[in-house]
Amino acid sequence: MSAGELLAAVLCALAAAVLGALVKRGSKEYALLLSAGAAALIVAAALNGAVPLVERLRELAGADGLGGRCLEAMLRAAGLTLIGQMAGQLCKDAGEAALANGVELAVKVAVLTICLPVLAALMETLGEILSL
Repeated sequence: MSAGELLAAVLCALAAAVLGALVKRGSKEYALLLSAGAAALIVAAALNGAVPLVERLRELAGADGLGGRCLEAMLRAAGLTLIGQMAGQLCKDAGEAALANGVELAVKVAVLTICLPVLAALMETLGEILSL
């Protein structure tokens, strides 16, 4: 992500925050929708800026000895974490802290589930090394 794109994302967030504060006086629901929409735009811009990073990571993934499973798990875990963090924060902004905690717990379980095959492969490789 370039400095210009980052500046645009920051300005979008600030504009949405100010506009959301004004809208919140009349309707909290519309303010929440405005916040969610602005957050979605910023995330889309960030993901677009992350394409070169992901391409470079894919190049490095061939050397991990696990057929790219580490990279795949890492990218999925990062994506789930970002989605969960955003959903949790939106729930907190809506005054639903219990829902936010539920989302955060679900994300943690999902990330651990994604990482299990990589952990199993690493343990298998470690077992092979130790048996030599």
